[in-house]
Amino acid sequence: MTPVGQADTHSWQQVGLNSSRPKSSGPIQKGRTCKMARHDKLYTWMRYLMLLLCVILVISGFVLLGLGAWIRYGAATFVDVLGPYSSQLIYISYICIGMGSVLSFTGLIGCCGAWKENRFFIMLFFFIVTMLFVAEIIGTIFVLTYRNLVSLVVRDASKNSLMTAYIGPAATDPISTAWNTVMVKFKCCGFENSTVDFKGSVFSTTTGLNYPKTCCVNKTLADCDGITITPSLIQPQSCFSKVITVIREQSVILGSAAGCICMMELSSMILAMVLFVKLGLMRHPW
Repeated sequence: MTPVGQADTHSWQQVGLNSSRPKSSGPIQKGRTCKMARHDKLYTWMRYLMLLLCVILVISGFVLLGLGAWIRYGAATFVDVLGPYSSQLIYISYICIGMGSVLSFTGLIGCCGAWKENRFFIMLFFFIVTMLFVAEIIGTIFVLTYRNLVSLVVRDASKNSLMTAYIGPAATDPISTAWNTVMVKFKCCGFENSTVDFKGSVFSTTTGLNYPKTCCVNKTLADCDGITITPSLIQPQSCFSKVITVIREQSVILGSAAGCICMMELSSMILAMVLFVKLGLMRHPW
C-alpha cells in the first residue's frame, strides 16, 4: 500500500509530465493548417497575377511610346497641315513618349517587387501608378470637356493653313508638302468645298490658278491645267472628311487602349496594397 504523500507526489509528477507533452494534432490544428495552405496558395496566385499585370503595363508603355513616335514622325503630314498649331501636337507626342517611358519603368519596378517580394519596390510601384492613374483620369475629363473646342480649333487651323500657307504642288515647305500628300493619298481636293477653298488663297493669288494639279483625278490629262473645272476632272470629295475619319479611327484605338491601361493600373494598385500588407504580416506577425 502506497503512502499518502508518495501518491500525491506521483500524481503531481504525472500531471506535470502530461502538461509538458506536445498537443496532438486534432481537427482544430488540421483546420488551421489547411487555412494557412489556402492563404499561401492565394498569396502565390496574387503574386503571379501582379507579375502578369506589370508585364502588360510594360507592353502598354511601349505602345504609348510607339504612339508618340507615330504622332511625331509617322503622322507628320497631319501635323504640318495644322500650320502654327502643329507645335501643340508635337507637345502631345512628347507627353505620350514620356508617359510610355514612365509606365514601362513602373511596370519593371512592379515586376521586381512581386518577384523578389520587396515591400519597398511594391510601395514605390503603388505610388507611381497612382499618380499616373490620376493624371490619366484628369486628362480624359479634360479631353471630353473640350473636345468640341479642340475639333473647332483643328478645323480652323487646317483651313487657315490651306488659305495662307499653301503655295502649290512644286513647293517644298512643310505645309505645302503636307497638303499635297493629303490630297494625293486620300484622293481629295481642298478642305471643305473642293476648288472653292482656293479662291482668295495665297496659292490662287500667286499663280492665278483655281486649283492645284494635285486636285485632279488624272494628273496627266491636258485639261488638268488649274483653270478648267469639270466634275469628272476634279476629285469630288474634300479633304476635311477624309482627315476626320482617320483621326476618329485612331481616337477609337487610343481610347480603347487608354481604358484598358486604366483598368490594369487600378487592378495592379489593389494587388500592390494587398501584397504590401501581406508581406508585412508574414515578416512581422502579431
